[in-house]
Amino acid sequence: MYIQDRPPGSRTLEAATHHLALEHLRRTSGRLRVRLLVLNLAAAGVPLLLDLVPGIDLATPVSGPFTLGLLVLGTAALTLVVAALWYERACRVHCDPRAEELRGRAAASESAPWGRRP
Repeated sequence: MYIQDRPPGSRTLEAATHHLALEHLRRTSGRLRVRLLVLNLAAAGVPLLLDLVPGIDLATPVSGPFTLGLLVLGTAALTLVVAALWYERACRVHCDPRAEELRGRAAASESAPWGRRP
């Protein structure tokens, strides 16, 4: 039986706080994933939508050999790279310390004589 299937009164305080910490970690990582997905969809969708808008020609020369389409796609690629770097940093700042704390708690409870399973 999983801890979330038990009635709230049957959980120990340590198990309840561990469960809440895991839920917080899941919510945080879920929010970060949604933000990354929105950024990636925007980076991929804007060039596609600009191509569909009448009156905007992506083959219009902007400066020398550079066209509007090339600049839009370059900006989209740069946005994808920045989004990946932002996601990695956000996970390192918000998720990794909490995961390390949970791993430390789990290791401490397994090393205690009453926390071991036969």
